[in-house]
Amino acid sequence: MKLLIKLSCAALAAAFAAGCINPAMFKKGAYAVDDWDTWTGWNDEYGASEVKHDGLYYRLAARQDDTRDEPSDGYSPGLILSRELSGRQWQADLEADFKIPPGQMKRFSYGIWLGGEAARPSLGSAAASLKVLVQRQNGPRPQDDSLALFYLPGGNLFALPKKLKVLRFERDGNYFTVSYTMNRKEFIPVFRLDAAVADAAPAQKFFIGGFAGGDPQGAFARFKSLKINGAETLR
Repeated sequence: MKLLIKLSCAALAAAFAAGCINPAMFKKGAYAVDDWDTWTGWNDEYGASEVKHDGLYYRLAARQDDTRDEPSDGYSPGLILSRELSGRQWQADLEADFKIPPGQMKRFSYGIWLGGEAARPSLGSAAASLKVLVQRQNGPRPQDDSLALFYLPGGNLFALPKKLKVLRFERDGNYFTVSYTMNRKEFIPVFRLDAAVADAAPAQKFFIGGFAGGDPQGAFARFKSLKINGAETLR
């Protein structure tokens, strides 16, 4: 499979010199779906994905962490999938479902990432200027079973219904809006964010990642549809 290299040699050399990239561990390649990219987990071992007839499946691996770009404390960076977004005005409609058994803490993270053009879109990336983030998680306590939305930096935590049908992300200039529908007809707004930092961000991506504190017990996410301005990107 051919690798998509978006950095020039000069840009790569500068990134290596700055210590932003560990050349031994990460590779960026073409995903099996058009216009999607794969950012492999550490040593290509943490997290897995597969495209099937009914959507994109993402499966967790033990001790993968979507907040790290280097291994530490027994955790390693996990697989991230991303799809480039373009322009200052767009709408992205997501349909997904999840199987997350109770047990040790585990989650799927997904949403909008703005930052450096060639940067790995992890939650802990220093190149990120804005993240509009959704996390579907479960853990040892009943209250751990949740679907939550927030934005970084700053921002409050918004609880979302776990049975929602479509989650909508929108950008209009520097304004970002998230809403959802329970019936695919009426959308309920959650927040509208004025993010001046968006103007300076060279890249914006929809991303998927995850975390597992231990054995993920077969946890998976199925992303059934991601429509950008009405056009399907997954199938």
